[in-house]
Amino acid sequence: MSSDCCCFVCVRTQEVGVVEDLGQFKKLLDPGLHCVNWPLQSVVARLSLRIQQLDVLCETKTKDNVFVQVAVAVQFRVLVDSAYDAYYRLTDPRNQIQSYVFDVVRSTVPKMELDEAFASKAEVAAAVFDQLKDVIKDYGLEIK
Repeated sequence: MSSDCCCFVCVRTQEVGVVEDLGQFKKLLDPGLHCVNWPLQSVVARLSLRIQQLDVLCETKTKDNVFVQVAVAVQFRVLVDSAYDAYYRLTDPRNQIQSYVFDVVRSTVPKMELDEAFASKAEVAAAVFDQLKDVIKDYGLEIK
């Protein structure tokens, strides 16, 4: 006769559950019904696999000494295969992405004059995308 206590947990569609066993990572749960040995195991987090949007407003100076506010919308999602990294490698992915966006905007826009900055929206977006896609992938996230 077993004395294990079982608890059923449900992971929703487009989510991944993170299971820890006495505080140590044990496994990732796919969507569906699962049994965990509570109180030894618990689902400590549920990561959404849906695309999320982060709106960043950055103030910077142009080449002709005019201050502008640049709004950047970054769409990102957790990669299923890298959900471990998405949960354990960054405490706050939104703030980390925001910091990278600030760095890219503040290094791109000051090279342009005001008129050029307004006309080259695609260039700023491409610079943000190119800088973020490789760095963020190491943390289990994908930029769209």
